[in-house]
Amino acid sequence: MGASPRRRQPEIVRAALLDAVVQEAVQAGLGSVTVLAVAARAGVSKGALFHHFPNRQALLEAAYAECLAQFGVAMDALLADDPTPHGRFTRAYVRATFAAMQMDDRSWARFSLTALVEPAFAEQWRQWLGARLDALPAERTDPRLRVARLAADGYWLQMLGSGFGAYDTDGLEALLDAVLRFTCEDAGAGVARG
Repeated sequence: MGASPRRRQPEIVRAALLDAVVQEAVQAGLGSVTVLAVAARAGVSKGALFHHFPNRQALLEAAYAECLAQFGVAMDALLADDPTPHGRFTRAYVRATFAAMQMDDRSWARFSLTALVEPAFAEQWRQWLGARLDALPAERTDPRLRVARLAADGYWLQMLGSGFGAYDTDGLEALLDAVLRFTCEDAGAGVARG
């Protein structure tokens, strides 16, 4: 008798477990996430879960790390496509944040907000953002760039807190353009679409 397909593909099991954590947290709240519920949602045994993650906290931390990784990948693609050095990181941050709120499945974005009430995850976020900004001291200290990042954070919180449907998205392009204008060296300059 051969091994099951999941045994031969641990990355698929791990991804299913992380997605199950997100779905459980979005549905019931982070405090209600249990290893049994996650294993059941992922379609694996509790033993399989513990093969990948030694405990609930490690499972939650891995799910939050995956959120940061997904956001980082989206940002890196935007960074690579932006030819203008000044404000490049902040433009990528703003665009990735706005794009995450427009996705059909926003479960990971919702989970990221839920997770921030957990001090360990909030610290993980600060370290992730801090490390990226440490490599770009001009972006860290420029007040206009900080305003743009804070505006993107505010949009993210508003959308997550409103259940994604309470706010009119008709003016979304104009809002994004207004925030991106803070990333230009010349405050009156427009921002190239990317």
